[in-house]
Amino acid sequence: MNAETDALRQRIEELEAELDKARLGHTGGGDTLAYIEEMEGRFRAIADTAPVLIWLSGPDKLCYFFNKGWLDFTGRSMEQEVGNGWAEGVHPDDFDRCLAIYVSHFDARKEFSMDYRLRRHDGQYRWISDKGVPRYTTTGTFIGYVGGCMDIHDQIMFSEQLETQVEERTRQLKHSEQFLQSILNTAGNSIASYKPIRNPAGKIMDFRIVYSNEDASGGRTTHGTGIAGKTCREVYPGIFRNGVFEKLVKCVTTGCPDNYQVDVRRNGDIYWFDASIEKLEDSVTVTTRNISEELKSDLKLKDLNRQLKIQNSIFKHSEENANIGSYAWNVTTNELECSDNLYRLIGYQPQEFNPSFEQFLSFLHPDDRHQAIRDGIRAYETKVIVQNTYRVIARNGDVRHFRLSGNFIQEGENHLMIGALQDVTKDGELSDALHKKNMELRRNNEELASFSYVASHDLQEPLRKIRAFSSRIMEKEAQHFSESTKDYFARIIAASVRMQKLIEALLSYSGTSGVNFKFVEVDITSIVDEVKSDLEELITEKDATVEVEQLPVLPVIPVQFHQLLQNLIGNGIKYSSPDRRPVVRVTHEIVQDENGQGPFCRLSVTDNGIGFDQRYENRIFDLFQRLHGKNEYEGTGIGLAICKKIAQNHHGYILAEGKPGVGSVFHVYIPTTLAQY
Repeated sequence: MNAETDALRQRIEELEAELDKARLGHTGGGDTLAYIEEMEGRFRAIADTAPVLIWLSGPDKLCYFFNKGWLDFTGRSMEQEVGNGWAEGVHPDDFDRCLAIYVSHFDARKEFSMDYRLRRHDGQYRWISDKGVPRYTTTGTFIGYVGGCMDIHDQIMFSEQLETQVEERTRQLKHSEQFLQSILNTAGNSIASYKPIRNPAGKIMDFRIVYSNEDASGGRTTHGTGIAGKTCREVYPGIFRNGVFEKLVKCVTTGCPDNYQVDVRRNGDIYWFDASIEKLEDSVTVTTRNISEELKSDLKLKDLNRQLKIQNSIFKHSEENANIGSYAWNVTTNELECSDNLYRLIGYQPQEFNPSFEQFLSFLHPDDRHQAIRDGIRAYETKVIVQNTYRVIARNGDVRHFRLSGNFIQEGENHLMIGALQDVTKDGELSDALHKKNMELRRNNEELASFSYVASHDLQEPLRKIRAFSSRIMEKEAQHFSESTKDYFARIIAASVRMQKLIEALLSYSGTSGVNFKFVEVDITSIVDEVKSDLEELITEKDATVEVEQLPVLPVIPVQFHQLLQNLIGNGIKYSSPDRRPVVRVTHEIVQDENGQGPFCRLSVTDNGIGFDQRYENRIFDLFQRLHGKNEYEGTGIGLAICKKIAQNHHGYILAEGKPGVGSVFHVYIPTTLAQY
């Protein structure tokens, strides 16, 4: 996958993240639905116009979306491809390998890349390169994979053809290797003189070696007698296949000098030689020079230039995507170089003007110029750039906010300041909008808390009167009432009591929603002792036992944590089984949570009461949720909701395990240090 495809896939992931935020953060107003529809439309528009094949899968490994490029390629509908339907187009020889790669990386939540053949709409199988990347929501929940595919069939076919040609060329070179190795000497120039051998008709059929500074084995000799007197067909038969013989003949017949290059493979390495041919009377002189190192250096330089070009291209695209422009200022010579995107950010064409520090100051907002000059002087003196944000007036008059960053380096006697300017205008706008939303949310919370308190307080006043007057009537007039009337008044009084307890519980629940609570290092054992003292009457009434091991010191909100433990221990006693004495145990353990985060202190409150069905594990923490009738056990259905809220206030959570008729255990996970808050 190239950088452009990766950028496209990243943009699709960002759009999906925005959709997740929209779906999770709103309840469904008209504007929200329109926003979600707009985001989904943008997502599909980008995916369907992309020049690659894009797919999306869920956490169940099943694919649920394919873009238009994929559907056009396969000639199938979305209904045919979703789930595991896409696998029908994979070549049978590639299917097991691809499935193994997909499943193993999916389970490990790792990025993967694989090549396989996919059936095109015309029935032809084409090689494609498929890259998949795991996706997560803003809360870190894994939601599947996003993948992008490119058709690489032509590249693979071309590579196979090229490999065949290379193998053929290698075979040809191998045939002449022994001969070439005998005439070339990598230690320096080789010189040889050849005299033509003609047939009766005068046609040159071969050359006789008059002189050579190499012997038959290819070694250097000072006498030139090693191969002298032999024919080229005997010593160098390769010249009759590689065209050198024809060049030698042409040089003899025309008198024109010639030059050529040949390559020789020795011990797996390729050596290049440059040869010159000159006619001397009725013979030719051949001078050969080893140019392997020169060519290697040239190829290396070309490869470095190619890599540099690629890196520059990647850097340019990265600058454009990140709204960044780079610069290099030679403090010694006052020369300033700027990237093309830096010009664009302020509304100019690349290299439209000659950059300078003074000109940069002219683009700044007048109120920011003095600060920029002070920062520049300080950076020059300390060789440390002061990161700051300045307002820049673009060519069209818009005021943009740019963040300056960089570093000093030294090249010889020159001091260079290299850095970047990033357009953070949108960041500022988003920050301002977020600040306004936070202020609005804070006001709403304060108003809601005030309303909750006032409403609950005002609701209690008429209830008190209902209870008081009902009680007085029963005290003074009970002898005049029928049994049914007495029952009605008793129900009125009981209902008033329950209503008052509900209101008090609501006040207690709303009191746990504040954000200004202070965390204190507290011995949890002492809090449990206080709870036991508060529940002394209930413990005595139920003949209950509360067993407590030595608990740790934790950073908690003391009042809230007292309330949490009182609710849990009180429930363990209150919801006791009628056929046995209630026993409540409070223990702890330092653990990692289910996601590997921590360490957490897990406080466990275990009882032998009536328990509950595990399928109601989440329901019992909701407001007003009761698993038993109000006449069986006293309660408001708010106590466990308060416990859940308190655990969240401590950046932890609460879990419950239960078994009907056996008992229950509540696990409270709390961070062990303030550093985790």
